[in-house]
Amino acid sequence: MRPDDRELDDEIRGHLAIEVQQRIDRGESPEQARLNALRQFGYLPQMKEEMHRVWYSRWYDVAEAMLQEMRVGLRSLLRAKGLAATVVITLALGIGANAAIFSVVQGVLLRPLVNRGEERLVYIRQGAPGLGADSVAFSVPEIKDIRERATTIESFGEFSTVEFTLVGLGDPRVIQAGVVDGHYFDVVGLRASHGRLIEPSDDGPKAAGVAVLTNRFWTQSLNSDPSVVGKTIQLGTRSATVIGVLEPSVPYPAETEIISNVVTSPHHLGATMVTNRAHRMTELFGRLAPGATLESARAELTAAHAAMVREHPEAYSAKANVQVSVKRLRDQIASPARTILLVLLAAAAVVFVIACSNVANLILARSVRREGELAVRAALGGGGGALRRTLLAESLVLCGAGAALGLLLARPVMSIVSRFASRFSVRALDVTRDAGLLWVGGGPA
Repeated sequence: MRPDDRELDDEIRGHLAIEVQQRIDRGESPEQARLNALRQFGYLPQMKEEMHRVWYSRWYDVAEAMLQEMRVGLRSLLRAKGLAATVVITLALGIGANAAIFSVVQGVLLRPLVNRGEERLVYIRQGAPGLGADSVAFSVPEIKDIRERATTIESFGEFSTVEFTLVGLGDPRVIQAGVVDGHYFDVVGLRASHGRLIEPSDDGPKAAGVAVLTNRFWTQSLNSDPSVVGKTIQLGTRSATVIGVLEPSVPYPAETEIISNVVTSPHHLGATMVTNRAHRMTELFGRLAPGATLESARAELTAAHAAMVREHPEAYSAKANVQVSVKRLRDQIASPARTILLVLLAAAAVVFVIACSNVANLILARSVRREGELAVRAALGGGGGALRRTLLAESLVLCGAGAALGLLLARPVMSIVSRFASRFSVRALDVTRDAGLLWVGGGPA
């Protein structure tokens, strides 16, 4: 354990008292013994400094000196409040904007999904560029044809968006729900935080109705009540048992409150849904087979889709030019927001560069005005290193204050940017404040 200054003083006094006593025992008078002992010990502050260095490294001394310089710098800046406030506010705006926008960029574009095996998870969709439709859902017959022709896709998951009148969890209300097949959750790689999720055994017209609560609905509307698992609810005309709560995840392809199996939706069991090729309301997810690549899956599904269109010309308008596209789910979710977020990040970087330029000019002007003070310090023995340390300490005080204020500003700015980015990617809804915000704020500082 390192001694503090008080313990070092006690040790020096103890050794000095021993030396004085030994001299008295040898016949010296107390006064003479003390003077001779002090002469032998030398300059006591220097001795204390040498003892100090035994326990503390040179870096400790440098840090201690820098802290002292920062205290002096703070007192100096308090005498120039206008300049200090201008520099701090300028830095805060630049740092806060960069930290907020980079946090959103990281959350939307860089952070991995919670889905297990996301590198094999793909989103398959149709498009009709001739009609100006970038995304068209699939019908049940189309999905059946694709399943039969695909070898690069290990398994498919189906998701349809339906409105239900929910009864049994608070006041009756109309909710946005997802209807999925039993393979959906395995395909998208999600798990339950409570209970279980829908499985293949829950498929078929004779299966019991089951439902899974999305995490957002469970936490915000039901106050994270674990007792809801096992309750029986009414979804429209069908009853269902709540079997679990989904882990926090990106609400894609639609933000829903409940996800149920097919039997809870009479429409999904009707002839129109099952047989009509033009009745398109199902989103399709896939998991790549082992060894398959995105390119091979895209080529195979493009060929399979083209063959399907040729076999059923009555269901596809020649003008529509219907095509199929295959993307990794992460890219599908993030790509609509990529351009706008990168533009915002570049704009924030330009603002930060301008802020740094203005701050540099202000500090340079202050240094010029302090030329006389610095000359006096140099005349009194202050070396170039000491003078540079003084100026660096003042800059650290200003940058630290600017970073602290910038991080406070970053929180509301991040909320504004994430709400704006959510127009392009639902993933922006899940951007949270974390330790990365501190690192991004501290880096520019």
